[in-house]
Amino acid sequence: MTVAPEVLFSPSTEADDVPAQAPIRVKPALAYLLAVGLIGPTAIFKGNNLLVIMLAAVLAMGVLSVIVSWLSIRRLSIRRIVPEWGEVGEQLRIRYQVKRRTRWLPVFGLYVVDDMPADHVRVDRPAWIMHVGAGEQVHGDARVTALRRGRLQLDTIEASTSFPFGLLRRRRRTHDPRDIIIYPRRHQLRSGVLRASGADRLDGPRSGRRRGNGREWYGTRPADGRDSLRDIAWKITAHRDELVCLDRAAPSPTRIRVVLDLRCATSELLVRGDVDPRAEEERAIELAASVLQQLHQSDCEVGLLVPGLQLEATPIRGSAWHVHRLLTRLADLNLDETRSNWSEWDRADRSGAIVIQPDRVRPLQGFPEALYLTAGQLEHLCVSSDMGATS
Repeated sequence: MTVAPEVLFSPSTEADDVPAQAPIRVKPALAYLLAVGLIGPTAIFKGNNLLVIMLAAVLAMGVLSVIVSWLSIRRLSIRRIVPEWGEVGEQLRIRYQVKRRTRWLPVFGLYVVDDMPADHVRVDRPAWIMHVGAGEQVHGDARVTALRRGRLQLDTIEASTSFPFGLLRRRRRTHDPRDIIIYPRRHQLRSGVLRASGADRLDGPRSGRRRGNGREWYGTRPADGRDSLRDIAWKITAHRDELVCLDRAAPSPTRIRVVLDLRCATSELLVRGDVDPRAEEERAIELAASVLQQLHQSDCEVGLLVPGLQLEATPIRGSAWHVHRLLTRLADLNLDETRSNWSEWDRADRSGAIVIQPDRVRPLQGFPEALYLTAGQLEHLCVSSDMGATS
């Protein structure tokens, strides 16, 4: 005898394939007008006491919403607190200090945001403050992402609330001019970039001006009991009652100058037809910023030269403040300016050089031994294939 297979019921049936319907969102103002439109004519023509009371309550709610929302948005003091700099693709936190300058009426559900251009900044989350009591001072944070390098100009702060019933949204604008420097996107490069520059071979080992663990003589000092015999200055010790040791100088850090070659105008760059020349220039700026960041992290002293737009070269230094100064110069580059002529630069200092060019290698006079990079090599120089930015 043949038994038919048993059909089991599974909870994952055709009902699971049907996408869930999104809830219908109704604006409170539209619902209020609909309620007035439905109750008003009926209450007027019927004359029913209950309908008249309902119409009066709805109208009173509207009048109360207008008065309270107008009073709650007044006498607000808003101050913006911004960071000194940001980076393309990285999220910024803008803090707003809101103070309620009244003694009896608080404000609820306050949204605070800046009026920023959409092509420069993406607002990920506006600042939302649930409650500001009378005479209180609170803070709210907004999250934005910079999309372009340069200086982000901030001027108008807009505060809005729909308290108490959400029928009307009142706005208050405050002018507070500020700007934020947006650095180019920086990528984590491979460690071979510094070795390929040949800066160590060009400059050679030298002693620095600080005390350290090098081999060159820096001075003398009293022995501390942990020094070897070869570090003791025997001739000086013979004339004193204590041991005197030789002090060594720290080796001088590697000195490298980054040269961003922007002599050619955007329309004169030799790129493929499917490549945007302006995008290649921006990638060259990103590569220069990434090289500066990696050299600084490798304890090198760096400088910057931008032929074509900035003829004045920055000195070679090694502090973090100096690196921020160089990144600021890169952020302020205006690619729409007319490119200036650049002649041979007389390089008197002993330093290596890394020349970065947007489209192709064009040897620069005065930098025969430099390492030449192009914007198209950025993907191959990055540690990760997705070119993840590092702060």
